[in-house]
Amino acid sequence: MIDIETPMTVENLFRLLEIASWVDSKLPKPKGKPRCVTNFELFPSLPSSEYANGSGLYIKIIPNPRQIRIWEFSLNLVLKATPEDREMIYLKNYPFVRSYRQLKRLYLHISHETLRKNYIKVLSRLCAKANRIGIKELLI
Repeated sequence: MIDIETPMTVENLFRLLEIASWVDSKLPKPKGKPRCVTNFELFPSLPSSEYANGSGLYIKIIPNPRQIRIWEFSLNLVLKATPEDREMIYLKNYPFVRSYRQLKRLYLHISHETLRKNYIKVLSRLCAKANRIGIKELLI
């Protein structure tokens, strides 16, 4: 069980969405159609010893169960939003957290300060929905 403040606040939801964005970047991508093995994949390649740990192996970062649970909670909550709100949350947080000035490049007709206010309004609407529905209902 994750510890989420009740009633949920905008700051708490902002932190949860940042964690969900990080977890989303660490989860494996969905597999596509099966394909034939190419000649290059028949021979195993050895990693070079240029990596940080010196052993020549990749360091794999795996999210813990609490972080995955936060990711699931945020997905269930974002699905309750309107399509315009979902688009704003997606562009701000996925695949990485963007600043409002970077987000302005996607919304040319709106200033970065207006985007910040709109994003806070979106988060407050989601907090109101989460508080009305109940956080335990969204964790299932």
